[in-house]
Order: sequence, then C-alpha cells, then structure tokens
Amino acid sequence: MAEFFKQYYETAKQIIVKPIDFYRQMPVTGGYKEPLVFILITTMINMIGLALENIIWGSGLTIANLGRGGIMFIAIPVFTVILMFLFALLMLLFSKTVGGTGTYEAMVRVVAYANIVSVVIWIPYVQIPGLIYWLVLMVLGIREIHKFTTGKAIGVMSIPIGIILLFALFQVVLVKWIDVFWF
Repeated sequence: MAEFFKQYYETAKQIIVKPIDFYRQMPVTGGYKEPLVFILITTMINMIGLALENIIWGSGLTIANLGRGGIMFIAIPVFTVILMFLFALLMLLFSKTVGGTGTYEAMVRVVAYANIVSVVIWIPYVQIPGLIYWLVLMVLGIREIHKFTTGKAIGVMSIPIGIILLFALFQVVLVKWIDVFWF
C-alpha cells in the first residue's frame, strides 16, 4: 500500500515539476486503469480538502454537512470520471480536425494527469493560479501527444473553454440542487 501512494506521489511530482518530460515519457497505451485510478485519488484528495475548508471556514461540522458530504463523495467522483472521458473525446475531436495524431487513450491520460491541480484548488487564493496551471498542463499534453506546435495546442484548448465553463456551471447547479431539495 505504501508503494502505491509513493508511486502516486512520484507521478504527481513529475507532472507538476517537469510536465514536458512527463508527457514525453507517458505511455500512450496500456489501458485506462492507471489514469482512472490517478484521477479518482486526485478527486478524493480534493474532496477531503473541500470538506476541511468547509469545516474550518464554512458552516462547520453539522448533520446536514455530513449527509451532503456523503452524497458528494459518491456523486463527484462518478461525475469526474464521466467528464474525464467526455472531455477527452471532445479534445480528441478538436485535435483531429486540425491534424492531430494522438489517440483517445492518450487524450484520456492527459486529461486525468492534468487534473493534479485539483489537489490544491480548494485552498483560498490558489483557484486562479491552479486553473491557469491546469490550462498549461493541458496545452503541454495536447502538444506532446498530437505533435503540435504550442500555438496550435493553445488554439485547440481554447475551443472548449466555454464548454468547461458550462460543466462548471452544471456542477454548481447540481450542488445547489442537492442542497435545496435534499437538505
């Protein structure tokens, strides 16, 4: 078990510190298990951080928060995985329209590994820099797997930013819906 978390830590460190090297060495085949496990662990770390933030700076530890948290610990990872696969497909389609050579599996890996920024995105004042670094990681990953120039990768990434904003809005609406109708 310790080896498992050590491997997660080493992968996360390499993505954050040397993303270009990471994406160049990243296997583009081998199945979806590794990126799926990585994004689920990353999501759970993010959710623990959000729960701590709520306890410390929010409304504290209440029965309603425990119930809502339980639902969120099931719903958010499920939605994260679904969105990972859909966003990878979307990015692959945009990339292929401008001559991309990467595969769907490689794109899933880029989306999963770029999500590493979510481990700190819950910390106040880190959201905007974290989002910018996520964009950088996505652009670098797209550039490497599709053999694009940086400019072309930025162009590809700029297309779905509006879609990302819609997904974010959907998550906010979902959380509010759960809050209003279930608690």
